Amino acid sequence: MKDLTRNPGLFYISWNDWVAMGQQRSAMGFLAEWLETSPRSSKSMLLSAQGSDAEQAVAPGILACCPDVSVGRLTDAVSTVETGASVLALFPEEKVAEELVDAVDPTSADLCITLWPGFDDLELWLRAHAAVELPSGMIADQGFVERVPAVVRVALSRAGEVMDQASGLKHGRGKDQIVQTLQLLHNSGYRYEPQDLELYAYRLGYRQRDVRQLGDYIKRVHQNRRIVTGESRLRDDILEQWEAEAKEL
Repeated sequence: MKDLTRNPGLFYISWNDWVAMGQQRSAMGFLAEWLETSPRSSKSMLLSAQGSDAEQAVAPGILACCPDVSVGRLTDAVSTVETGASVLALFPEEKVAEELVDAVDPTSADLCITLWPGFDDLELWLRAHAAVELPSGMIADQGFVERVPAVVRVALSRAGEVMDQASGLKHGRGKDQIVQTLQLLHNSGYRYEPQDLELYAYRLGYRQRDVRQLGDYIKRVHQNRRIVTGESRLRDDILEQWEAEAKEL
């Protein structure tokens, strides 16, 4: 292993890519190296309670390379990250993945995740926060920020500020605000790729369930489908205000 210390941050490895190549042992080595080069004094590897076949194939080899690593449960992933430890989360299931998205501070975490196929929300969150893919060291493309028009970025940020944490974007004021915002932007000629806006929502700190709901609203607005909302939440001059703020970005 390299005698180096890396910078903290978000990292991930797409496990099935390595399975398809028959290179699970190599992938295990990259994960062990990530732990060995940790800039933090505490290092943890988190497993599920039941222990999947993939975990049982990978964990012993990692521990053999990194005997000073503590072993914990994926259900404690958020609290373990919050202690400041370097955390390797092996194959988190859906509930844990959502907790990571909703509660981990990407600006201070040192977290590496082994991804299963189908965990698109977790991968989007990682990409939104410039996660590094192992072993290439490539940082996720951040071009989505500039591809989303500045006015749209301002509007999405303002909608997030009034979102109720309980109902999110599914009901109430949060739904009214985001739907009316998307409709106004669309009717005013502002265009963007739906996934780019979802990535930007994650960048702003939107929760997983709210980004999923946002994606549904975007699709329906782009198809000019009716969405029932309450009273208007937008001032008559709000577009002009967003445009003025966008010039400052």
